[in-house]
Amino acid sequence: MLLKNVQYFQVLSSSEGNILENETAINIISSSKALSIDIAEKQKVAEKTEAKIDEARQGYLPVATHVASLFFTVSTLCSIDPMYQYSLSW
Repeated sequence: MLLKNVQYFQVLSSSEGNILENETAINIISSSKALSIDIAEKQKVAEKTEAKIDEARQGYLPVATHVASLFFTVSTLCSIDPMYQYSLSW
């Protein structure tokens, strides 16, 4: 893709006179515009998808908070009695 962009730049920078008379330059500009429109549409879809993912993630936040609290509580049980250090894994 980078090589293609360099070639486009070379064609556009080397054109002399009215750029609208250079058919290659016009084709390059047209394809760049079409690519830009395509990317803009994909960005809109990506933003909608990101919003859906964020909404779903927020639904799990209370559960994640509770599970984290349980995890750290259970992991500190071995401080109370060494028996918990071995019995939890079994």
